[in-house]
Amino acid sequence: MIVDVTFITVNYNTQLLLEDLVFFFRSTPLPFTYTFTVVDNASGDDSLGFLASCPEVTTIANNSNVGYGRAMNQGIAASSSRYLCLLNTDIILNSEALTALVEYCDKHPTVNVCSPIIQHQNGKIQGGYYRFNLLYTYLDIYKKIYIKLLKLRLASRRGIIKVNGIAGAFIFCRRGIVSDDKLFDEDFFFYYEDTELAHRLYKQGMTCHVLCGQSVIHLGGQSSSNRHVQQLYVSKYLYLTKQYGDVHAKTLLMLDIMRVHVKRLFYSFVSKITPSENIRNKLDKYIMVSQSLNNLYSKLHNKDNQHN
Repeated sequence: MIVDVTFITVNYNTQLLLEDLVFFFRSTPLPFTYTFTVVDNASGDDSLGFLASCPEVTTIANNSNVGYGRAMNQGIAASSSRYLCLLNTDIILNSEALTALVEYCDKHPTVNVCSPIIQHQNGKIQGGYYRFNLLYTYLDIYKKIYIKLLKLRLASRRGIIKVNGIAGAFIFCRRGIVSDDKLFDEDFFFYYEDTELAHRLYKQGMTCHVLCGQSVIHLGGQSSSNRHVQQLYVSKYLYLTKQYGDVHAKTLLMLDIMRVHVKRLFYSFVSKITPSENIRNKLDKYIMVSQSLNNLYSKLHNKDNQHN
């Protein structure tokens, strides 16, 4: 039976957030048909034990952490619905926004991807919206100005705003944009898989709208461990290579190294004049990021030398 919406989330040690999502679906009547799928990436907590008590949830249990994109593709392949709602476990849903998304896409068949406004718990709008061109990619100041102006538009309007793409915390899309039961590029383990997807869909001419009058909450919060920082930049470089080519990817990597080095020197200088825990934490952060970028550059440099 084809339902209206398949909700899919990837879980890795977030049992309490899963419980909140299951409670939402159990307690909230929705005016459309749906299923809820959880793909578990070998969680070490009792997530699978909890899911075993939820017969209404379709559970796909992996024996290892296969990454976000690959796991999400597993859920997509197991779906049968007109629409897909791909969400992080730390999204707080509400029935009004979900209903509005279904009704809007039913009335506008040319819209391929749709999203409500994604907010922090304090009501501030998050900046998970993309603009795909080289100027936006190279100039941080242009990116910051664009996001700031877009947030103002989102906060002041009640209609729709067309964007190039949206981040992956919450994606509502037509099942028809899926090719061979896959949506995400599985070369990405974690980070930038949503950016690459949005960029690819944009190049294919897919239409992406944000409903300004609707919102969901994204709790957010990402690990800043050295391992995660390294993965972040590995994925960023992979995305840049795929979408802009090797020359731009390497140039942007060098710019990242220079920017982080300048910030590291700045906070090192400031820490000697006005030492504080806040300054020390920022210095430690940029030392860690600098080490991650230098390690990535060394790996790429060695790889180039082997090819030559």
